[in-house]
Amino acid sequence: MCGFQLPISDTGEVLPHNHPDLVPGRRVIRRISKDLVVYDDNRGCQRLSSSLFKNDPRNGYLSVDSEHCITERGADPREYVTSPYWFGALILDVSEFRSADTSTSNESMWRIGMAPLDDNVCHGAVWGKITKGQSNTLQRNSEWLAEIHGVEKLSVEA
Repeated sequence: MCGFQLPISDTGEVLPHNHPDLVPGRRVIRRISKDLVVYDDNRGCQRLSSSLFKNDPRNGYLSVDSEHCITERGADPREYVTSPYWFGALILDVSEFRSADTSTSNESMWRIGMAPLDDNVCHGAVWGKITKGQSNTLQRNSEWLAEIHGVEKLSVEA
């Protein structure tokens, strides 16, 4: 993608960065597994977890997929990101991440970059601390790419 050289650590890990292909106007996809669907006693229904857009502490970033990367390879984004394990997906513009990031210092600002995996060259990452409130804002501003029947997501009106 665009000839950009990924920053790599001495141990071979992709370092936090802003990738030139992941700019406002481009969209990223957040896959959904059953672990991210919870029953809400107050609402009496299944809904997406408020941790949907929180960083995974095991790898230090939020996993996403680049829609642009997927379509550049001639693949359908919905088909690319869904499987029996990943049975749903949300999509949102990179600008939604930028507007939800309230960091005031360059060091703490979120980085949105590519972090290819052996089995997914279109895998990206969002590095930085994402609070529960920010996660909920991102969920509200996202759209279903692969809707899960009977599961509600936060909406802008909520």
